[in-house]
Amino acid sequence: MKRLFSILLLCLAVVTLTAGYNGKKVRKGRTLPAWSEGSLDIHTISTGRGECLFFVLPDGTTLIVDAGEFSREGTKHKNVAQRPNAAVRPTKAFGDYIRHFMPKGDKEVDYFNLSHFHMDHMGNMEPEYTKSAEGDYTLTGVMALYHQVPFRRVIDRAYGAYDSLKVKAMSTAVLKEYRKFLEHHTAKGDIEASRFELGAVNQFTLLNNPSAYPDFKVENICSNGYVWADGKAMNVYAGKEKNLRENAASCGFVIRYGKFDFLTAGDIGDYSDLEYYVAKAVGKVEAVKAHHHLSPHSMCQKSMEVLQPQALVATSFYVREIQPDKSKFGFITDGGCNIYCTSAAPSLIEADPATYGKCAATEGHIVIRVAPKGDSYMVYTLDDTDSKYKVKRIDGPFKCE
Repeated sequence: MKRLFSILLLCLAVVTLTAGYNGKKVRKGRTLPAWSEGSLDIHTISTGRGECLFFVLPDGTTLIVDAGEFSREGTKHKNVAQRPNAAVRPTKAFGDYIRHFMPKGDKEVDYFNLSHFHMDHMGNMEPEYTKSAEGDYTLTGVMALYHQVPFRRVIDRAYGAYDSLKVKAMSTAVLKEYRKFLEHHTAKGDIEASRFELGAVNQFTLLNNPSAYPDFKVENICSNGYVWADGKAMNVYAGKEKNLRENAASCGFVIRYGKFDFLTAGDIGDYSDLEYYVAKAVGKVEAVKAHHHLSPHSMCQKSMEVLQPQALVATSFYVREIQPDKSKFGFITDGGCNIYCTSAAPSLIEADPATYGKCAATEGHIVIRVAPKGDSYMVYTLDDTDSKYKVKRIDGPFKCE
């Protein structure tokens, strides 16, 4: 009996203990160890009230993509449960998380990229959100997060040309506050702002030790309905610019680190085959942030056949079967891809456990941690109900091809 008990303990240890990169051990039920030099961390932060990605690049350069925030209940669909709880504002939760996983000693983030001007990516005008003590702008989303975790450089799809690059369904009320925020802090010299440069490979650069990582780069792949393909900008909406809407105007990039590739492109979808052109321009990737919360018009089969990711991370905020679209789970997982959702409503899962059971995760922060040199990566699902960030699930290592 004693021997059997020892064997069971050994099996449990094998299941719950994984050797982390650079010698760090990762255990289920324990806080995820910090980033280490040479690794690439991609954090998808779960609050149920907006999208926010946090990157720690191989030399410790840091990047945030988006900082969505809203509090009101959806007019058509109920909100999923707020994380870690209803008393913690999303931007406070983002700030707490980012400070926890920032490289030791860092006080500010190097880059902030706003993919597009919608509330779940930049913030919303809510009655309880107050004005800043300086600058006369509302503390919501991007602006509120800046006061939690300052960032030095801001890059968006339209800086300096907001009026000429205006498209349908643009969030003008919040954009007005955002512009006041940038005007104030650029004038003070706190922030350097610039427009996303389509095709650039030198806009998001390593700032600490770039010569140590010659096989790392960030390629700007899409913006304002254009795709960078074959060394030139392709206007997907040529002759039909009036059909371009804010989601499709999202800017997006691909991170390449050795053999590892990761794509994030805001809320683009298969509008005018935009998503497919992006996929063809990027090619095969190891992982992707699902476009537009894995809605029916995103991550379409022909695009997925080009991208062929092993991991897909989907953010979602409402109790609805099409965000994430459960009808896509079958063909995505049949293609060998694991689906990680930051939040899927328990009521939907209980109503269709077989379908939602195809997902590797249906709640939590999702962390992709890439090994030095980009040969393999792990995926960790973290508890999003408190600020301990304990590991709930470990997947990998996945080999990069």
